[in-house]
Amino acid sequence: MRISKTLKDLGFAIGLLSITCSCEPASETSGAATNKPEQEVNEGNAELTIHEISDPDGMNPITSRAANSLYIQNNIYSKLLVYDQETLELTPQLAISRPEIKVLEEGEYAGGMSLTYEIQAEATWDNGTPITAEDYVFTIKVIKNPRVSSAQLRPYFEFMDKVEIDPTNNKKFTIYSKEGYFRAEESSGQEPFILPEYHYDPEGLMSEFTIQQLSDLAQADALIKDQKIIRFAEQFNAAKMKRQPEEIVGSGPYKFVEWTTGQRVVLERKKDWWGDKVKGNKMLEAFPPKITYKTIPDLTAAITNAKDGQVDVIRSIPPTKFIDLKDDTKFSTRFDLSTPDQFIYHYIGFNMKRPKFRDKRVRRAIAHLIDRDDMIESIFEGMAIKTNGPINPKKPYYNKNMKDIEYDIEKAKALLEAAGWKDVDGDNILDKMIDGKQESLSIEYKYNQGHLVRKNIGQLLKDEASRVGIEINLTPIDFPTLLDDADQRNFDMVALAWVKTPGLDDMKQVWHSDGDKEGGSNRVGFGTPESDRLIDQIRVTLDPEERKELYLKVQEIIYEEQPYIFLFVPSELIAIHNRFGGTETSPMRPGYREASFKLRK
Repeated sequence: MRISKTLKDLGFAIGLLSITCSCEPASETSGAATNKPEQEVNEGNAELTIHEISDPDGMNPITSRAANSLYIQNNIYSKLLVYDQETLELTPQLAISRPEIKVLEEGEYAGGMSLTYEIQAEATWDNGTPITAEDYVFTIKVIKNPRVSSAQLRPYFEFMDKVEIDPTNNKKFTIYSKEGYFRAEESSGQEPFILPEYHYDPEGLMSEFTIQQLSDLAQADALIKDQKIIRFAEQFNAAKMKRQPEEIVGSGPYKFVEWTTGQRVVLERKKDWWGDKVKGNKMLEAFPPKITYKTIPDLTAAITNAKDGQVDVIRSIPPTKFIDLKDDTKFSTRFDLSTPDQFIYHYIGFNMKRPKFRDKRVRRAIAHLIDRDDMIESIFEGMAIKTNGPINPKKPYYNKNMKDIEYDIEKAKALLEAAGWKDVDGDNILDKMIDGKQESLSIEYKYNQGHLVRKNIGQLLKDEASRVGIEINLTPIDFPTLLDDADQRNFDMVALAWVKTPGLDDMKQVWHSDGDKEGGSNRVGFGTPESDRLIDQIRVTLDPEERKELYLKVQEIIYEEQPYIFLFVPSELIAIHNRFGGTETSPMRPGYREASFKLRK
């Protein structure tokens, strides 16, 4: 069964792969929920309404994982540095400049490095107190607290051993590392949203510990049992810290005021925000008086909302619909349509801890059942490229020598036979004795409910797999549950995506065996001694050419082991109402900076 024929015959309305999803509507609300009907936008309305296909997974930037949560959090919190949407270079936001970086040749940290930052003099919290280096130190302590649900972030901060605050200026501080770390500037400046210590730790529980203590592996067992560590983490990880407006405090231009599950998240611009006092920094611009993220699981319904004047921004538009919208004069005269590249890849992950997936020949056989070329034409109208590994194909250290894993039914059959799989009971499903137990090659494929592309890829894979004796059962679930199942490795195969930045790739979070722990992002259980060694070496190699060779080698190992079926890097397809200026699109997800949207005069 060929893919393009199947899609056309079934008449699917297909959307782009996206890390966001459709979640089940629920009656739970928080904040100032309202039953008022949606107010139709008009040409003079500066308020902004953005479509989201699903709810976020929380407003706590340390514990949330979903990309759509991050996009909202960008407006609630601030970072020292952010990526400029146009240049894709790091630029100051909360800091006055990029850090002063030194390679240290003497003293306690000889052979290591230091980075010195200074926070904007005008920067204050909502209660009027200054944002200081103490708040930065507190934020790093939170991430390093072994009981906080931040395992996905910790690898980026392992290099930090000490933060020293300038005794004459509590807005200035220096980060020390015992060794060089190639991504030190991005990890220290761009990764963490800075949190106010006064709000998140009023008891001063984390003040009892230093960053050095929290980084010391020799103290790990004692720390994880420490009652103050446990008490703080229980409070910080609590559900209310993810969605109750009064618990969400940041230094960004917007205040989180409402979350009505399955309907909307609402932000309102602060009246006396400190960023308004800083001139000439476009990363501090914030124009819309109100931003509403409107949850509409069905993209066709979202487009109808846009046509009716109830939505200003839609991303991840289905390619066929995007083309139709370009030809729709009434729509295209009111909306600007853009197709920026993306730093994102989409994949199907294998749970390598399951007996049936231990043999890489089984994983490779299933990869041969997917025709990506046909999918790109049928699903994406050609607006996507293939990827064969976890590095974006446009980056200079992407391994171009990895050959495409072609659609090939006969190769799949041969690999399965060589791996010892046979239909021994006549039910048309392959079987094999593993560890003394009869295993059937019946596989559950999990994806987020409402995501048509992932559903259709699963259906097509199911059809092709049945030809070689593999049974695939499709299981749609809401996105937060899907992420939980992925984190807890409660799956056979899972369809997801990974959002990247233009910066250097630290592969430890996803691909090192250290991430193969509860809360880590190595969801499939991948890792070899050699790949771990290479990933560790990449992190301390400052020479770009030497680092490139290491990147190439670790990509080869991942390619050969086939822990994922790497699928596509699609273009983003975005529509933005043209009553706004400042709407230039970018490869930086979500593809625009909504705070910059300004009503045209």
